Amino acid sequence: MAVQVLNWVALGLVLLLAVLAVYLRDLLKGALSLAVMSAILAAMFYHFGAPWAAMFELSVCAGFITVLFLAVIALTEGREQND
Repeated sequence: MAVQVLNWVALGLVLLLAVLAVYLRDLLKGALSLAVMSAILAAMFYHFGAPWAAMFELSVCAGFITVLFLAVIALTEGREQND
């Protein structure tokens, strides 16, 4: 029973963080929200018996893509044009 509640809480967190990643105006907060969502999703994959999917999700989505997003945000932040 407690495991089912934990699964529903994790699913709710994934959905909440996914919506936050889309609707946040600050790109840095959106990228970090996406990274945390991917980490929780990787934990869910591992819990459901898919360790390879969990490893891929954690390394690529929560790791590499987040670093790539943060690097792009840092490199393009000062290039905004004012009309």
